[in-house]
Amino acid sequence: MHPVAPGDILFIEKQEKLNLIHTENNVYKIHQTLSKLAEKLGGNFLRVHKSFIANMDRISRIREVGNRSYEIEFDGYDKVALMSRYKFEEHKHRFTPL
Repeated sequence: MHPVAPGDILFIEKQEKLNLIHTENNVYKIHQTLSKLAEKLGGNFLRVHKSFIANMDRISRIREVGNRSYEIEFDGYDKVALMSRYKFEEHKHRFTPL
């Protein structure tokens, strides 16, 4: 077990039966569901896709990539999280796509 401060989390990604917690320096595997993780993490974290939760405070850019889907970028991190068009529509008042 590795304690991870919520503020260090960039995003959480579901891959098959595991969830991957992405931080700037590491990726941690966890077996809890995204729904339970979202409940525990609270307000700064948003379910942006059926397979992704993003930390709102760590997003540097959201860009449209076609077919009304979006990629979320984080400063200093080369991997992206995906955002569905439905979640973008639901929360677009919080974002400005680039």
